[in-house]
Amino acid sequence: MTFEHEDILSEIPDDQLPQLANLYEEKAPWAPYMVSFIHMAMKWKKSGKYRNALKIFSPNNSWKTDGTIIARLILVNVNQDITVFTLDDQCTNLYQGLTETSLLNYNNIRTIFYGVHERHAHVILKYLQEKKIKFVNIPCYFYCTSPEQAKKFTIECPSDVYLKKLEPSAGQQVDTIWPHRFLGSDQYLSNFIEANGGYGLFLKSTNEMVAWVLKHAWGHLAMLQTEEAHKRKGYASLVTKALSKEIAEEGHWPLGTILLENKNSISMFEKLGFSSIGVCNFFGMDTRDNK
Repeated sequence: MTFEHEDILSEIPDDQLPQLANLYEEKAPWAPYMVSFIHMAMKWKKSGKYRNALKIFSPNNSWKTDGTIIARLILVNVNQDITVFTLDDQCTNLYQGLTETSLLNYNNIRTIFYGVHERHAHVILKYLQEKKIKFVNIPCYFYCTSPEQAKKFTIECPSDVYLKKLEPSAGQQVDTIWPHRFLGSDQYLSNFIEANGGYGLFLKSTNEMVAWVLKHAWGHLAMLQTEEAHKRKGYASLVTKALSKEIAEEGHWPLGTILLENKNSISMFEKLGFSSIGVCNFFGMDTRDNK
């Protein structure tokens, strides 16, 4: 008689996700995006289309004691985003979960360890080096503001533009100037817009979209862009304030990630009252045969 080996990672049941969100809210005020991430997961789990796109695992159910999770998001079959988190700075269960599981596959797929907090980056770096897979590391600042501050934002559009929520079809345009695009990223972005939303600024004369921001994986601000011909007009601030107010009304902290060298974005966020709460790292690897 043979017995099937039980994997170290098990998926957290839907009805226990509120308990995990409460744990993060109580124990991890330094990472408010994790609360909104779990709430986003609960929303997706109630949907038909995106229910199975996101799976939140925990090694040996350690989430109950130290909040350790390894979450995998697959919106298009050529890309996976992996979010890791733990309340244990030693990352003991996180490391064990990564090294002993057979559920995570990196073969012939583009993989991003998404926004790894600086407290956890050391264990991801160690793990990837041990896997001997080539990767790139893109460090970013976390910039955040309180829900109370964001609710005070006023949004006054110039007379020649208007603001509205994005339609999924906007993903095609967003993809054209997204610096991290990949084969299939237009559909990836369209799916995120359909699932989470975002805001765009449009010219009244032509209905052309000239600036936008998406609500991304943690329910946070991402893909903030302005078309080159319309930069330095304050458009990025307008869409940022619109989405920040929405996030705040949902009870969460508006947050974005900014490249360390992006002084213009840092300046804009600081003028809006955002401040840095630390550094995160995006570890990317691409093992597809045709890149």
